[in-house]
Amino acid sequence: MILMNKKQLLLTSVFGPFGVKDKYAEGVGMQMELLNNQITREQGVHSPRQSYWSFALYLLSENISIPTTVLDFPTWNDFKDELNKGYTHIGISFIVPNVEKVSRMTSYIRKEYPHIKIILGGYGTIIQNLKDIVQYDALCKGEGVRWLREYFGENPNAPIKHPALIGPAFEYVYGYRTKPKGSILMTGLGCNNGCTFCITTHQFKKQYIPLLETGKDILTACNHAKSLLGSSGFTILDENFLKQPLRARQLLEEMTKNKKPYVFDIFSSAEVIKELGVDFLVRLGIRMIWIGVESKKCFHSKTKGINIKELIQDLQSSGIIVNASAILFLDHHDKQTIAEEIDWVISLGSNLVQFMNYTPFPTTSLYDSLQKEGRLKPVYYRFQNGTGELCFNHPHINNPEDHRLYLKNAFKQKYLTDGPGIANMAKTAIQGYEKAVKDFEYRQKNGLTWHSETLRYVKSNIPEPDEFMTLRIKKMQKIALNLRPVLLAAKIFAPNAHTKENVQQIIDHYDRVLGKPNIKTKMASFVLATTAFKEYSQYKIAQLFGHESIIYQPPVNRVENSYSEKLAKLNQSTKQFLFIGKPISMIPKLAYQHVGRPTSQL
Repeated sequence: MILMNKKQLLLTSVFGPFGVKDKYAEGVGMQMELLNNQITREQGVHSPRQSYWSFALYLLSENISIPTTVLDFPTWNDFKDELNKGYTHIGISFIVPNVEKVSRMTSYIRKEYPHIKIILGGYGTIIQNLKDIVQYDALCKGEGVRWLREYFGENPNAPIKHPALIGPAFEYVYGYRTKPKGSILMTGLGCNNGCTFCITTHQFKKQYIPLLETGKDILTACNHAKSLLGSSGFTILDENFLKQPLRARQLLEEMTKNKKPYVFDIFSSAEVIKELGVDFLVRLGIRMIWIGVESKKCFHSKTKGINIKELIQDLQSSGIIVNASAILFLDHHDKQTIAEEIDWVISLGSNLVQFMNYTPFPTTSLYDSLQKEGRLKPVYYRFQNGTGELCFNHPHINNPEDHRLYLKNAFKQKYLTDGPGIANMAKTAIQGYEKAVKDFEYRQKNGLTWHSETLRYVKSNIPEPDEFMTLRIKKMQKIALNLRPVLLAAKIFAPNAHTKENVQQIIDHYDRVLGKPNIKTKMASFVLATTAFKEYSQYKIAQLFGHESIIYQPPVNRVENSYSEKLAKLNQSTKQFLFIGKPISMIPKLAYQHVGRPTSQL
């Protein structure tokens, strides 16, 4: 019987601390933060500080029947203590530059607990000579839920249950700790765009694997997170969410029918955004979109024939925040063209920018082509975090210090040119709300209604009140109001007179559209300005000690799911999506990582 199953599984991330240079990992480039490490880098006190859980581990735990514990962001002592609890199997999730941490963990397991079977998963499994560095029994390849079920002799094709997952592990804005309210959705894996440098597209052989197959499935997961966590905003972890347009259409239809105007942050490519149209994205509730612009020299079909700057402006004028990602050290870059490339990316005017160095990881076609050309360099894996020395011989720029400085200075140039990213997000929010109200009034006056087939507003002989858009506009107003208190601190700590004036113009725009701030908003602005002074002081002290910024350590999280608890919840619930287990210990730590996009691999 399954109930007599003696197997017991531990799923864990690598141990901390993170962002600290030691014998196991690097410092810069290895913070467990996406924003401060890859997007708002060099923005100092203005950078929102967020660390995200290892979401794939919770999804795996949710979808197998054997007793499972998730240990997320443990210290070394946490990890050692956990191994005393009688596990038969351990799964370790890691990315390439954390390979030495995994080596230490597996060596310790082999020495102290030789009976435990070791399973490795995550992007770190692409390392070609991994067996020479790390001890293990199995590698999780492909989609992780199905792989793990097959490994333990369970039905790999059983329905996938999506857990209710809170978003960031922690969140600080101008030094003020806020309570994370957003949730995470993992809707699918892979992408068929086939970008040469993308691990994800090659890991899944340029195929897309849905985890939530229909719009109704997504809405069910949203409703579940709303009921358990109070979430109404979701970050969708999917390499190219809108690439499945039918599912996106279904989601809008389901939200409209059920009057659920949820809000989403997504990743999607330019060509599918252009095809679906900005009006559709506004109705769908896209708050933020991550677009790969890559280079002004068009290398990918996803940007071919598209005026990227115009597209970004259209999105922002409609209230959609844009993060544009670009690549440095492509083959055509020399000291002049790389500077022109950086200027071009900044000139697009996106709210945020992710600059990353061109990195050929094993399994990608970029790696294969550079290997055939004999251009790969023996840069050890722990240094391959995308922020330091290139892993290949570049035609024009080969000084490792240049590789580091060009990247760092690109972020700095964006900041000095456009000011704090968080203020630019507020600008987009208020102009989007203002436009939505005006457009709504125009459509009502002229009898225009939404046409779900053409995804456009059309003239109707019998126009009906657009109740759903009324709800959507209220959400847009709330987003703008939530960002308004950051503007005082953004202005005080703006890097120069030009960006300070830009923030003042945003403040004036808010006053015109929403009126003067009320007492509550003024108090919130004052509090953020006060905590920003403290954060700014800590930031300067960290720099005196040679650190690029303050490094916040993510909290330790332990979630224990016994099979009997799972069975009881399954018997008691008729819902498809279940949240099983609760945090037992969440211990925040403060101290001085290239974060791979989470997948359902280990």
